[in-house]
Amino acid sequence: MKFIKLIALLFSFALLFLACEKQSTEDIESKTTVVEGYLHAGKTIDGLKITQSNSLAIVDTIIALDDLVVNISDSSNQYALNSIGNGIYQNTELIIENDKNYRLEIERDGAIISAETYIPNKREAQISVTQVELPKIELNGTIGFPTGSFNAVEITWDNSEGDYYYISIRNIEINPEYVNENDAANGGQSRPPIVSEPQISSFYAIFPRREFSQYGTHQIIVYRVNPEYAALYESSGNSTLSLEEPPSNIVNGLGIFTGVSSDTLYLEVNKI
Repeated sequence: MKFIKLIALLFSFALLFLACEKQSTEDIESKTTVVEGYLHAGKTIDGLKITQSNSLAIVDTIIALDDLVVNISDSSNQYALNSIGNGIYQNTELIIENDKNYRLEIERDGAIISAETYIPNKREAQISVTQVELPKIELNGTIGFPTGSFNAVEITWDNSEGDYYYISIRNIEINPEYVNENDAANGGQSRPPIVSEPQISSFYAIFPRREFSQYGTHQIIVYRVNPEYAALYESSGNSTLSLEEPPSNIVNGLGIFTGVSSDTLYLEVNKI
């Protein structure tokens, strides 16, 4: 997912700006607990991150918080998360379930930092085709593309609830062959995984000629996310972020604790 390191930086920068708005003296200090937690349906908790954002005058630092008492609970049970260092907490036995509410509680210096989230139900996605063909482009050569390579591959799903979705696409081959030999000759630089913006939608179009640089199996994940994630994503691209505090759903802290579900599809890109 495209959201792990960004959050702490966003909140840290916002804290620094807000502190300097209130006072411009060098003795101003702000210490805030920042949480980055994503509960993925069908998976364990392997990367909930807790840090402290320190803003002291114009010096800004982020400190990992280890060995805190951290618990996640549902309607009937409570589960402890274990600290593994660098501010990361895990529970590799708890499987996150669809259509459930979870509450996070962190004990720190006699205070409770908390948040709640809902895990949206998984929605199965459909793909219009499972294979596409692209011709090989030889080194320093050119070749015409067949008409079919311009046709869009359509990904669809039910979104009658009007929720936010986004798509990620990546080649999962170990040593994929390049469509264009010039890419391989120039150090094998391929296009990065495709990650769309979260939107209230039920459709995504992939254009093979434009978006695929390698042959082989491509994994397509359709994520269903909560509004707080969409709000954070939007704020990360906001040029006026320095004038605003980023979105947060953490009580007595900052950050995001949210749920996500997903469906996975596969598309083969074959050589003609």
